[in-house]
Amino acid sequence: MFKKTAIVAGIGLALSATAQADYNWQVGAGYARVTVDQETKNTGSDEKTSNDADIVNLNGTYFLETVDTSKGPLGEAAFLDHASSISLAVTDGEVDFNDADDQDGQRYSFNSRYVAEGPGWKLSGWLVDLGYNYFEPGDAEVNSYNIGIGKYVTPNTTLVLGYTAVDVNSGGNPSEQGNTDAVDLALDHFFAFSSGGLKTSANIGRIAVDGDDGDDIDSYGLGATWYLNNNWGFGANWARLAQDSREVDVYGVNAQWFVTENFAVDLGYAQSNPDDQNNPLGTGGKLETEIDGFSVGGLFRF
Repeated sequence: MFKKTAIVAGIGLALSATAQADYNWQVGAGYARVTVDQETKNTGSDEKTSNDADIVNLNGTYFLETVDTSKGPLGEAAFLDHASSISLAVTDGEVDFNDADDQDGQRYSFNSRYVAEGPGWKLSGWLVDLGYNYFEPGDAEVNSYNIGIGKYVTPNTTLVLGYTAVDVNSGGNPSEQGNTDAVDLALDHFFAFSSGGLKTSANIGRIAVDGDDGDDIDSYGLGATWYLNNNWGFGANWARLAQDSREVDVYGVNAQWFVTENFAVDLGYAQSNPDDQNNPLGTGGKLETEIDGFSVGGLFRF
């Protein structure tokens, strides 16, 4: 009798572990199509151009400890479990110019988050983000480094102060080289519901541009994802860059569906309408720009 009880209990525990689908690894891939439409007006020879970019991405993340998926929506499992992780990604893209040779570019990135956790730890809940990106758009080289220090101020809330340094080397032309330094403050919070929940985010920052003619850029962002349950999430976000009297707004929406507890698909759309650029070619006209992007991706956990 004892043997039968032990076997049944063991099967129950095994099935429970399988149902939770806890994981240590996550791998993903994605594709994006970006279209940039531009039109010059009031120049006497108005002209329209449309350039496209195709971008593919591969990424992988290792979590230092097994991620518990029982605390809420699967899309927020790492955030809710205060998980520490190391991520690597590679992106390859090509821009199809109508009136010039096509250009391609690759991006390689490393990102990590360490969360200090443990009963009685004086630093429990504090976190550190570290990252590096190397980007080759055409003949240029862009290196960026970032660090963030923050804390889980509540079990479902993080506040992180970040710094990013970007160095640009545009094909060896000194007049096209430069770098920026940026600081930002980001707040993330998850509101738990009886089923699903709401993940919200907000950030504000400033980008310092080197050079006598470089004006600092202010950045703002808001985002939210509504989870109907643990498998479905619908998100929307807004970001703004403001420099002097010019502003660039980006709006985006996305949907994520965990088809199983290990596999998810994601669809996204983003649009940007930068302020018109007056007198771009010294002809007294203006340049109108619209940018649209569509993306699709998938991830697998194990």
